[in-house]
Amino acid sequence: MRRLIEQLLLLGLGNVSTTAVEIKRKTIGGVIATVFFLTGYIALVMALAFYVAAEAGPVAASLVVAAASMAAALVVLAIVAVLNRQTERRMMERQAALAAQGPDPVTARLVTELPGMMRESPIVTTIMVSSLVYVLARSRGFGRRPRG
Repeated sequence: MRRLIEQLLLLGLGNVSTTAVEIKRKTIGGVIATVFFLTGYIALVMALAFYVAAEAGPVAASLVVAAASMAAALVVLAIVAVLNRQTERRMMERQAALAAQGPDPVTARLVTELPGMMRESPIVTTIMVSSLVYVLARSRGFGRRPRG
């Protein structure tokens, strides 16, 4: 039973320490990059406003900058919607492919070991069933996408 628990933990958690370091590094890098992008964006909007104000006046400059910002926001929203649809379609295809394959050998072994564990200890059985459900959900594509 100990080997079974070790296999479940390995399947469910993977390598947690490297994942935590990667998340920390990506978060810090993302915050720094966001500050630089925002600085550049603000400078770009101000330059556009100054240029249009010199050509057409301050009111027209405000309207042009506002219209350009709204148009850019609508384009970004449309792109995000299309990408979300593509991702959802790929996820559904992946789940259909996994369902057609059938259970993997580890899952089949876990299911065969479950009745024996039920007789031994109800607490361990509860832990094992919840772990089994977690592993099955992860193997079927629920939750975060696996790397690779």
